Amino acid sequence: MKTAVFYEHILEGAKQSGKSVAELMEKCASWNIRGIEIGDALLRENKEEIKELLEKNHMQVSCSNAFYDFGHNPDAAQGKKQIDLAEEFGVSKVLIIPGELSENEASALNALSASKEQTDSYMFENASIQNMVQALKELVAYGKEKNILVTLEDFDGPVQPFARMYQLLWFMENVPGLKFTLDTGNFAYSDEDAVQAYEVLKEYIVHVHCKDRNVDPALTGEHRYNRGLLAAAVGSGYLPMKEILDRLKESGYEDYLAIEHFNAADQVAFMEQSAAFLQQYL
Repeated sequence: MKTAVFYEHILEGAKQSGKSVAELMEKCASWNIRGIEIGDALLRENKEEIKELLEKNHMQVSCSNAFYDFGHNPDAAQGKKQIDLAEEFGVSKVLIIPGELSENEASALNALSASKEQTDSYMFENASIQNMVQALKELVAYGKEKNILVTLEDFDGPVQPFARMYQLLWFMENVPGLKFTLDTGNFAYSDEDAVQAYEVLKEYIVHVHCKDRNVDPALTGEHRYNRGLLAAAVGSGYLPMKEILDRLKESGYEDYLAIEHFNAADQVAFMEQSAAFLQQYL
């Protein structure tokens, strides 16, 4: 396995520390970080600068990501442009966030989330989800032509119909060739067991976002797995990171472990600590 980090963390770390982006890229390379996760728009706007930084530090783009509104407009043209840019950078995977439901629709779907059968039934009947499927099928086919995998992640949002394990499994089963980016920290958002979700979705995993969470003392309400969503360096929070990573390693997973901790108070320190923890899996 190999590590990557979100380029947005490097940008934020530069602002927090007063160091240049170039300095922090060098630090990341010294911590054995070999790739960057990056938003498609950010990559597109800074192509030449990022190419230079990557070449200088012997790094790659591990995956690009982008948000779409395919639920209301299943035109996949912009998604194809994301894949084209990924091909230009030699990226083998893209992450698509394909849209959202209305609050009422999402509430109805999430109320069924404990049942695969009821989740499946709702997903088949919802027009916005069917539009997302249409666009995703087109993008998977386009990506296949360019040897680029299209992935979906467990998104930490209230209105996305791919936040929970059975919702994601439905997409995997109904969009042939679609793959899964496991975000280790986002099943907590939906109060689901990350280890159980891993087992349900493991055959589809091609990419991993390593996100840990810190306990939030202010959290209220009844929660089984969500003890807080505060940023944590990987390995320092309450999530079962070691168990998930051990299972990944045993499964033969050899690709990127992408460090993710948005809203960290000290991104530089978090990146270094996360990289050190993940070193044992490389």
